[in-house]
Amino acid sequence: MNPDVVSAIDKLVREGVLEPRASVPLRRAALGSLVSVGEELRILLAAGVIVVMTGVGVLVKQNLDRIGPVAIAVVLGVAAALFLGWAWRRAPAPSFAFDSVLLLGALLAAADLAFIEVKFTPLGEHWTWHLLLVAVAYAGLAFRFDSKSLFSLSLTSFAAWRGVSVSGVATPWRSVVGEDRLLIEALICGVIFLALGKLLESSRLKPHFEPVASWLGSLLIVGALAFRLETNDGRVLVAAALAGSGLVLAWFAWDERSVGRYAVGIGAIAVGAAAVAGEVIEYLDLGRNAFLIVVVLLAAAVITLILRAHRSLKASA
Repeated sequence: MNPDVVSAIDKLVREGVLEPRASVPLRRAALGSLVSVGEELRILLAAGVIVVMTGVGVLVKQNLDRIGPVAIAVVLGVAAALFLGWAWRRAPAPSFAFDSVLLLGALLAAADLAFIEVKFTPLGEHWTWHLLLVAVAYAGLAFRFDSKSLFSLSLTSFAAWRGVSVSGVATPWRSVVGEDRLLIEALICGVIFLALGKLLESSRLKPHFEPVASWLGSLLIVGALAFRLETNDGRVLVAAALAGSGLVLAWFAWDERSVGRYAVGIGAIAVGAAAVAGEVIEYLDLGRNAFLIVVVLLAAAVITLILRAHRSLKASA
């Protein structure tokens, strides 16, 4: 609440500078009674899209034998075309509802493509390439309609393409162990996403897409290394790589004033340090209690660093 602003608005109304109708939302904002529900609406619309897609999946499963695969493929294609066509005619019209309709049309198109691939197998043994087609199509729609949601789906579809292709013709890592294939692919995708985010930001093409690419890239790198810690072979090396990656991510996140990515980096450092400490404790036979003490100390350090970073970045904003 800001009484000075309220008084200024009332004065402008009395002097005829500001119309009474236009002053209503300004006074509400100054009084603190104007509450934004934008984030809640975004969540509800996203949940609605998920519910619709879930219902489509259930209907297809329950009526496949009765309707037939050809009719289902046609219906899904027509529905996707209707939603995408509506978005194309209304663009550019950035809003929660517009983005939800666009997202629904894109998901229906991808679902239709997946259904056709499963039932009619047009790509045969190279079926994984349809994920790349979906990623490219999502990227085109994201840039056309300025949709961060579709851009994130494009990146995740690309990562999924590389993930499911590690055992097929699309992977160059045939001589590498299965777990390390997935690790290499995830690390490459993570680095590509981080580089893409910086490119979009520096070129000013779509600078607001940068956080999406940077977040996905950071999570891919950290998550892949953390997942690889479950394997005993080379655990110390992987833990060191995880801690090093976390340090780099935290460094750049601090420079960019991103508390969230800074927290991811600090957490990665802590997990990597805990894994190394666990190996050392096991080698020296110090017992389980020693490892628990290390974990507690690292957790306390992580919480302290994140809280201090939040206060420092908030004060400098």
